[in-house]
Amino acid sequence: MRIVSKLVSRIGGRRTILYLGGFYVVAAAGFPLTYAFELRLLDDVITISILSGLAGLTLLYGGYQLPSTDIRPDAYESVAKWCLRAIGMILAILLFIHVVSGLSDVVANLLILTSLAATAGLGMGYHDGRAKTRTLDARERRREAERYSQELERYKTIVETVNDGIFVVDDDGYFLLVNDTYAEMVGYSRDELVGSHSSMLIEDSDADPEVLMERAKRDVEDESDDRLSYEMALETASGETVDVEWTISPLPGENGDRDLAGVVRDVTERNRRKRQLEKQNERLESFAGMVAHELRNPVSIGQIYSRELSADENPEAHAYVTEAFDRIEDIIEIMLVLTQGRSVHAERTPMELAAVAHEAWDEIDGGEATIDIATDRTAVIDETYVQHLFRNLFENAIEHGGSDVTITVGNLPTGFYVADDGVGITESEREEIFKTGYTTAGDHGGMGLGLTFVQELVDAYGWKCSVTDSESGGARFEFENVTEVEPVTN
Repeated sequence: MRIVSKLVSRIGGRRTILYLGGFYVVAAAGFPLTYAFELRLLDDVITISILSGLAGLTLLYGGYQLPSTDIRPDAYESVAKWCLRAIGMILAILLFIHVVSGLSDVVANLLILTSLAATAGLGMGYHDGRAKTRTLDARERRREAERYSQELERYKTIVETVNDGIFVVDDDGYFLLVNDTYAEMVGYSRDELVGSHSSMLIEDSDADPEVLMERAKRDVEDESDDRLSYEMALETASGETVDVEWTISPLPGENGDRDLAGVVRDVTERNRRKRQLEKQNERLESFAGMVAHELRNPVSIGQIYSRELSADENPEAHAYVTEAFDRIEDIIEIMLVLTQGRSVHAERTPMELAAVAHEAWDEIDGGEATIDIATDRTAVIDETYVQHLFRNLFENAIEHGGSDVTITVGNLPTGFYVADDGVGITESEREEIFKTGYTTAGDHGGMGLGLTFVQELVDAYGWKCSVTDSESGGARFEFENVTEVEPVTN
């Protein structure tokens, strides 16, 4: 039997049945040859051929129809094994009869009886296959129920352990499910919330769940994102107001209805910090504007009187005083950029970037460093701001690349770049370097404002700034989308 089982497993249950049916049909079709050779009588040939042929056709039809029955494919082998068992049993009986009393017509008995036995086995196999199918289906349903129960427990654990509130409301806005976090957030118990209408918590009538549901349905029908996010205010059981951020999504409900699932995050503290930061920024901008205004008057007076001083008596002192007042004026302008950003109203005029870069280079102590200014672009800019931008980049290259660093200023299709052959900037630092206070020169008085000013100026001008490696492995700052970039015409 093991050999038979292995054979059926290798061939396949359905194929085994079809092969058996085909064998008996071929045998029935070929049996009339015995009459042609005058080995049997015509009546015997007709009887044997009809019986075995009908049995073969039955097996063929049964095997062909197996996929359309309610028997599972993995139970087909069981059907085929019943056919083979029936054939084996009838062979054993025939062998016993032959041993005891002898068979008068072995061929005819084998053909007729085994074919009929296989047909009977097919019927038994169908019955057994359906029984096994029911057993396997029940087993799978039980396993599926167990998996579903496990998944449900996992989801319940997730819902109850997350820090965000989770709820489900029906199509009419009544709570079907809430987790403990949501209940604690609004100050009600879960029993009080489930079955209650969600409008008891919503302070803003425009954010009524029914309105949100209709919007969510429309978005789903339009094949847009079925997750919607809102910020609104919830009124807690104690009468307090909580700012929350909702992310909601429709869920399939009963009778074609769509429930609404939501994840709620308390953003009261975040909004408070945001408002506080906005107020601080407003105060900082106001303070910077006030300081700039108060400083400009004495600086202007100092500049006027410095021009009346005789440059012949002490030219060095006169130059220092004049330069000091001019530098203070530049610092005032730069402070306004750092505090006010895009709101700064600078006097922008077409300037040659090469000329501005040369002026910035002349103002710093370059030591043994060299510079190659190869840009021929003009841009509508404020000279003071962009000169300070170049100066910061040049000083940064010398500080990190060494006193013998080579700096290059060149063209880009929509802007310019400043590159050096120093040590470069790692990818992990390329976003950090523009943050206020970030510096690697804190021991030498660095305040981390130089590249912050560069970023603020880029934002104020609407440029695009990126950092990459130069051809020599150093740092390369690229500035694109520069306003009104034009070639210089001689």
